[in-house]
Amino acid sequence: MGLRPPTPKRALSRLAVPLIAAACLSCRNAEHELVDRFLEAARRQDNQTVAMLSMVAFPGEVLDFRVISIEDERRGPYRVAAMQERVAEAEAVRDQQFKLFGNFRQANYDDLLKVQRLLGDDQARKLEGRLGDLQSQWDAFREERRAVVSALHDAELELEEEIRRVHKSLQREADPEYLTGETLTRDAVVRVTTKEAGEGDYLVTLTRYDVVNRFGAVVPTRWIVTAVEPRAESSG
Repeated sequence: MGLRPPTPKRALSRLAVPLIAAACLSCRNAEHELVDRFLEAARRQDNQTVAMLSMVAFPGEVLDFRVISIEDERRGPYRVAAMQERVAEAEAVRDQQFKLFGNFRQANYDDLLKVQRLLGDDQARKLEGRLGDLQSQWDAFREERRAVVSALHDAELELEEEIRRVHKSLQREADPEYLTGETLTRDAVVRVTTKEAGEGDYLVTLTRYDVVNRFGAVVPTRWIVTAVEPRAESSG
């Protein structure tokens, strides 16, 4: 005797479990899956996978984790071009200050040598009179020089870091300097237990780029982790 075909009711019951499982999986979007993969890799101390998914490491040894929520997406300008402009502006300020610095040194070269001889090993000593005034001007020029060099250095580092983020997000080779569009960010709230601090909530920032190249063609990108920090306790 052959087997009876399942009744509609029995067939539906057999389909229920896989359908429910599929529905649960569909609730997890790409951003949720990225956070899961990142934290699981951190838990397993799989540094290679962490580096593939993220710009940062998790600040602690992960023992357990749970994603609490994925916040709404935010859109902002694609920042590479603006950062390049800031670098160019900082270079112009530095070059102008170096020119003034050089002219001042050349015009007062002999007197500045006298100041250095009088100071000797005591660079903190304050001179008086005309040489004291010259010393103050020279110190002000040197301080300004340090400030403009530091400002340029910071602008260059910020640009380099953003370009690294773009490269990691790109799914097709492209030059970040010639892309235009928007920067997308989302925050994930996660509850993580670490060996060092126990259980606590963290904010995991995700970033992706909605960009086109110079020919107007869409350049595909993916979400990456760009920051992890303890979540600030809400007041009240």
